[in-house]
Amino acid sequence: MENPSSFLKIISAFLLVLVFSIFVFTTSIDANTNSQQATFKSLSYKGNHLLKYPQVYGINKNAAITINSAFKKAAEKSFKTYLAVKKAEKGVPRKELCKKTVRCKYSFNSLYQVKYNSNGKLSIYYSEYTYTGGSHGKTKVSMYNFDLSTGRPYNINDILKTSCTYKKVQKYAFNYLSTHELYSDSVVESSDVTVNQNTPFSFSNDGIYLFFTDYKKYEPSYDDGNPFIEIPKSVYK
Repeated sequence: MENPSSFLKIISAFLLVLVFSIFVFTTSIDANTNSQQATFKSLSYKGNHLLKYPQVYGINKNAAITINSAFKKAAEKSFKTYLAVKKAEKGVPRKELCKKTVRCKYSFNSLYQVKYNSNGKLSIYYSEYTYTGGSHGKTKVSMYNFDLSTGRPYNINDILKTSCTYKKVQKYAFNYLSTHELYSDSVVESSDVTVNQNTPFSFSNDGIYLFFTDYKKYEPSYDDGNPFIEIPKSVYK
């Protein structure tokens, strides 16, 4: 009969190898998830080159369906706005239209930018620009943030989980805006900077970016653009 102690040694060695293999496999999965990136295809809604939106590929199929559905819905809404703008344009006499606008017409377009696509996370900047006369038009911005492995959308509450962290981030953003020349003239009090669950954000390599959309408050001129303020993880972790 085989020595019981030898048999136990064989079983122990087998279990050790099995546990090690599971650990390596799990670690490999985690590493692939954390390094996951999406690839993109830019589409024109209903063939209109003014209405751009993204579709993602190269990730989990169900996650891609969820993410692409969100962008398709955004494009559908943009198309409805586009039709409303063109309808309004038809209601204005051409002579008046040429006085109001440079090219004798109203305009509308949508576009997107990939702000972050790494470590299993995706951030997309989606903007809609409407021009109906005057020195410049109006831009509406939406930020989309997703988990690439599941398609789950991220809210800022997923990042800033307590009122204390919101206060820390608000203080950091205020200190930045109030000490940078582009914004310091209009940001003089802490209450001039709002950070709440509705503040648009995107991921960054070292934390998040907050996007401030009220250019009248934060910009000395339209051409300066809306500020993206990077908030390091160390501020809110």
